[in-house]
Amino acid sequence: MLPKLKLDLVEPEWVTLLRAERAKGKSVSQIARETEMARPSVSMLLNGTYPANSLDLATRKHGPRIVRIYRDQVLCPHLREGIGAAECEAYASAPMSTSNPEKLRHWRACLHCPLNPTTGDVK
Repeated sequence: MLPKLKLDLVEPEWVTLLRAERAKGKSVSQIARETEMARPSVSMLLNGTYPANSLDLATRKHGPRIVRIYRDQVLCPHLREGIGAAECEAYASAPMSTSNPEKLRHWRACLHCPLNPTTGDVK
């Protein structure tokens, strides 16, 4: 029998923000109300018992709102971190890069991003 592997996954920024709010003394119920999340979900996230296979879905569903509420920033799906609104707009309106592969990947990601400020579909 093979031993179980322990995977040390990097905690998403939005979960770290939830932990910071809890450390400031806010109750789990208060955080749930502010973020429009279910209280049990917030509790599981804070206790580290949230199912890892559902974390990507939770990140897409709640991450952008939590980063906007607690950091006044946009959660960039490509960078997977919060960035300022002006920085987001700069990425979204930048011309296509033909010399830098990473800039090209980011440019392509911005084209299909639901948070893209240049499309007018910002949620």
